[in-house]
Amino acid sequence: MKATICHPLELGTAEIDLWRSFQHANGTLASPFLTPEFARVMSEGRPDFNLAILEDGGKIVGFFPFERRSLGVGRALCYGFADSNALIHAPGYQWEGTELLEASRLSAWQFDHLIADQIPYFAPQDVILRQSPIIDLSAGWESWLARKENSKRFKKLRGHERKLVRELGEPRVELDMRDMGLLNLLIQWKSAQYRRTGRSDRFARKWFADGVRRLFETRSDGFAAELSVMFLRDRPASVYLSLRSGDRLAGWFPAYDINLASYGVGIIHQLHLLMHASRNGVNFFDCGAGEESYKRTFSDFDMQMAKGTLSRSAAVALIHRIHAAPRRKAMEFVLNRPQLRKAAKNALMLVGRARTCLRSS
Repeated sequence: MKATICHPLELGTAEIDLWRSFQHANGTLASPFLTPEFARVMSEGRPDFNLAILEDGGKIVGFFPFERRSLGVGRALCYGFADSNALIHAPGYQWEGTELLEASRLSAWQFDHLIADQIPYFAPQDVILRQSPIIDLSAGWESWLARKENSKRFKKLRGHERKLVRELGEPRVELDMRDMGLLNLLIQWKSAQYRRTGRSDRFARKWFADGVRRLFETRSDGFAAELSVMFLRDRPASVYLSLRSGDRLAGWFPAYDINLASYGVGIIHQLHLLMHASRNGVNFFDCGAGEESYKRTFSDFDMQMAKGTLSRSAAVALIHRIHAAPRRKAMEFVLNRPQLRKAAKNALMLVGRARTCLRSS
């Protein structure tokens, strides 16, 4: 294996076309987070974002995007922000994870959403498996609706929807709006939600907020950032940013008017978004890893992913395990116990309220 290291923006047209052909040939690589558009746009202004172009037998066989950190450690591109990590490779190509790291001049590689097919290549040492709920719309909207409408969760959703219509009127949903002002409204609402729930505000990172805005303006045959908006009385009530690649739509950032939370506007919007998406060629909707109840209301199956670190040497692997073990064990202990998970969420909410009060004062 030979690797040429460059910045994603240095890719030529022929290489971008080859990258896309690798995705088209393998459905497990179809995520919009694995497209050349995502890698290139999010890399603007980030010299630490690298790309290894892999060759074998004189031919390009793969593209490996990563973020280079100190001491030769790499992380998945947009670690903590992208919902899929992978090596984008030619059909049938086999490789060794440690060989890939050596060719990319990395001592270790950290990932948080590694796709299931590549776990055996990257995760023999240190890995946590996680589930990403998927909504299967491939049989059509009416078929999907028939499978779901008798469940307890779905009936509860329909009750929220009837109350909404009765008190505020029929919602109007637009699938793909090209209004930067509405994207900025989503960012404003989402940042407020992060602060309110005690979580780190992703959009406080300028490079990321700017990258999302650039993605919103990016269009190609294989990629689009689509903004769906639900209006009530001609005012935005809920906004949802998704990324599309072919027949796959990946939900990324949902946000809603907190003053309308009691009506369940976010989950009602999700239902209407799925209907519109299904009727516009979407076969699979990726909810992203997480156990939020709205994802379980709609999902049909789980796609397995992994979080962990692959290291070239046993010594480096041991250092990473020692460093990550306390936090990992604590997270596993809490996440595997519903009462503790609920208590942790409530604690974050208290932190968020305190943070909001301090900002107000």
